[in-house]
Amino acid sequence: MLFSENGILTSVFRFAVPLVCCGFLFAVVRYGKSLDYGIAVTFNGAELGIINDESDYEAAEQIVRRRLSYTEEEPEFSFQHEFQITADHESVRLMPAELADRMLRSAAIELTDGWGVYRGEAFLGAVSDTKPIARALEEQLSRYQESLTDDVDEVFYPEEITYEKGVYLRENLTAPESIISGLTAVKTGTRTYTAGADETVYSVAQRFTTTPERIRELNPSLTDTVPQATRMTVPTETHALPISYRKTVKTIAFVNYDVIRTETAKLNAGTEKVLRRGVKGERRNTVQLTFTDGEESGRELLRSEIVSLPVDEELGIGTYSPKPFSSETRLSGTGQFGWPVNGGYISDVFISNRNHRGLDIAAPGGTEIYAAEDGIVTAATLSGSYGNYIKIDHLNGYETLYAHCSILLVSPEEEVTRGQVIALVGTTGHSTGNHLHFEVRVNGLNYNPADYLRVNAD
Repeated sequence: MLFSENGILTSVFRFAVPLVCCGFLFAVVRYGKSLDYGIAVTFNGAELGIINDESDYEAAEQIVRRRLSYTEEEPEFSFQHEFQITADHESVRLMPAELADRMLRSAAIELTDGWGVYRGEAFLGAVSDTKPIARALEEQLSRYQESLTDDVDEVFYPEEITYEKGVYLRENLTAPESIISGLTAVKTGTRTYTAGADETVYSVAQRFTTTPERIRELNPSLTDTVPQATRMTVPTETHALPISYRKTVKTIAFVNYDVIRTETAKLNAGTEKVLRRGVKGERRNTVQLTFTDGEESGRELLRSEIVSLPVDEELGIGTYSPKPFSSETRLSGTGQFGWPVNGGYISDVFISNRNHRGLDIAAPGGTEIYAAEDGIVTAATLSGSYGNYIKIDHLNGYETLYAHCSILLVSPEEEVTRGQVIALVGTTGHSTGNHLHFEVRVNGLNYNPADYLRVNAD
């Protein structure tokens, strides 16, 4: 019964065997995942070591090809290689540079251990000791900084000199003195410079890392203050390995104003006038300047603050349109006052043969009369000779008077604006017909109104 087809042991066996197999498979997978896999590299028949990834080999091959190229005739070199996955977890993984060294050593070429000296991507040679080169470059920077007449933030080489330790072809071995002489060489000369704004002999000397005496020597007629756009001769120093320095300065920059266009009845229609001059604001900037071999090569804004805000310029656009009935009536006065009647024509001028103290403008009865300028009404009443009249004080020593009106439309102490209707044409008082008698007074004295009216003249 135990081992029959439906027996107990048979049933246990059916379920137990699959479970045991699954457990074994899980253990195998878990063990496999715990192994540290790598790629064993065989290069030209020699086992070189283990790397993490094929890309490490590709990087190493690039290093080898680059080092082999630093010869007039690139030596014959085989890059035959094989990869094999390995679970060896005791071997140290090779970095690309280490693998490159082993690849070179596997070849039958003369090699040497050393340091490759690079200027950017350019190979300058291999040396056994980099200290003399580094020391010579530091000393050159120190001497350059001492020659500067201003305090600077830092002096540096904008191009990087790097050193790469490894195996190099023996023929690439170079004396450090040869590399030093090539890197620290200086070529002197002169060139023409055009002065900017606010330049002095001292600022020019500082810009080109020289002395004011040297600038004067090259330009005997130059004064201490150099006018803008002056062309002068300046000394130049061109370093084989350019030298840069940075310094922080404070500058003042202007902030432009906007132009606001405002319609105003203070001006005749079709005319424009600046009512308020714009004023530029000021901004104080903290700037770090970079100079390379005496030439400005960069600037960075570090901080900026507004010292004064700009004042917008106000441009008046004339809207005042009243003018004489006929376009043949031309007055070329200042335009300080506007034509005070809706149409009309000049029927009598200032100081006629009867000592006329104003300008008569004839128009039909009931024609609108306008305030010739902003002001305050000081009189709006009836007089024996003027009839119904209005007087406006413009608060700048000027007054205007409007006489013989039929109806007055404003009251004393009322503020009025240029172009506002203040009365209607009539013939009240000593008048022989409908007209406006218009006067201009300055500090109490009468002046010819035509000198202040400008119509049909532009």
